[in-house]
Amino acid sequence: MATETTLIILPALIIGGIIGLVEMFFVHADEIGMGWFAHGLHALPFTILFTFINMNVSWALAFLPGHLTSNLWIDLGVRAAISIIAMLKIATAAAIAGRVGERFQHTLIIGALIFAVPYVWPILAPFVPIPNFW
Repeated sequence: MATETTLIILPALIIGGIIGLVEMFFVHADEIGMGWFAHGLHALPFTILFTFINMNVSWALAFLPGHLTSNLWIDLGVRAAISIIAMLKIATAAAIAGRVGERFQHTLIIGALIFAVPYVWPILAPFVPIPNFW
C-alpha cells in the first residue's frame, strides 16, 4: 500500500485491466457460446472500478478520524467488503447473462485478486515502470 495521502490512479487502472482480462478468460471458459464476449466486456470496467476502489482505501480512510485510519482491522474489513461486493456483482451478472453462469471458483479467484492487489502492488512496484503518482 502507498502512504495514506497518495491516490493511486494509473497502477490501479492497469492492474484492474489485467484482472479484468483474467475475468474475461474465465467468462469465456464458463459461458462459451452464450454471449461471453458481451458479458466479458461488461465485467472489464467493473473489475477496474473495484480494483481502483480497493487500492485507494487507505487514501479514503485518511479523511476519517485518526483512530480509524490506523486500525488494520478496519482497513482489512473495508477491503474484504469491497471484494465481496465485487464477487456478488460477478455472480449476479453471470446468473443474468446465461443459463450456466460463472463457476464459483472463478468468482472467488477474482475476488481474491481484487482483495490482494493493494498488498501485492508495493512488492511489484519497483519492477514495474508505472509512476505511483498517476
